[in-house]
Amino acid sequence: MSKPLAPCSKCKGEMSTNILDTFHGEVGGVKLSFHEMPCVICEQGHKRFVHVGFAAELMDLMMSSETYGSVPSAVKKGLFKKRYHCPGCDMELPGSPTGHQRQEVTAEIRKAQPFKVLAEVPVFRCGGCGKESILSVEETAKSAFKATDQAYRSIDIHPS
Repeated sequence: MSKPLAPCSKCKGEMSTNILDTFHGEVGGVKLSFHEMPCVICEQGHKRFVHVGFAAELMDLMMSSETYGSVPSAVKKGLFKKRYHCPGCDMELPGSPTGHQRQEVTAEIRKAQPFKVLAEVPVFRCGGCGKESILSVEETAKSAFKATDQAYRSIDIHPS
């Protein structure tokens, strides 16, 4: 038997489990779309995550190198001025993205039903060999972290 949900921290109303409509966040060219994410909500519409660690676990997933591992990372070179080079032929990559690549992630967070996150990340096509790459997993993850936070704010959801 599961523990009853704590009352809403804002209005003290009864909370119930619900599925959110799709919501988005975008930072640094990384766009995240969250589909059918579970939450708890009161009759006044105040939302919170299904458990205290939910937001942190989701942010960890969105910052994980495995999330973006299917797209190769560019090689950063230069002593003073850093430039990115193709991981395939070592040619310098263009200064701005040449397209986007979609990654679909199944978020399996403990104590919550799985849901989908669509991550659209900027890619840079090499003018020499045509290979597409992201600048780096670290930079993509940093933008994804900020985009996740922006998405949370867009729907006004809180940890408690």
